Amino acid sequence: MKRKRPVLVALLFVAGSLFVVAAQVAGAQSKSNFNGTWKAPVAVNGMSCTFTLVMSAGQHYSEMLQCGTMATSQSGTYVFSNGKLVRTVTDWAPKTQYVKTATGGFYQKTARPPGGTFHVTFPSADSMVWVDANLGGSLTYNRVK
Repeated sequence: MKRKRPVLVALLFVAGSLFVVAAQVAGAQSKSNFNGTWKAPVAVNGMSCTFTLVMSAGQHYSEMLQCGTMATSQSGTYVFSNGKLVRTVTDWAPKTQYVKTATGGFYQKTARPPGGTFHVTFPSADSMVWVDANLGGSLTYNRVK
């Protein structure tokens, strides 16, 4: 009986090691799936707009929303785990906005965008769907080739 126990322990160790390696490979593949340029067309208040998202190595992103001649952008870092992506904004534009008044106007600072938490799925290698975990809206991004 004593001989079977070390073999069982060795098999469990090997199986556990293979699981850890498989999990690391899967994690690396899921992160690399994001790398590249993605576009998502949307309509905002009747205007045709496009989100352009660039995701790069080191879990960094930059995103621009352009509607006609108007645009806004943000960039920062993200963490992806268990189908959930959390973004942290580190820079954004514009940093000020003009407020028109009856006697003229003035510029005021804009607040940092919230970043967000999203549930992400990949219907294909070149398409991903983001569902906002807090607000419920969704965007479908397609990879730019």
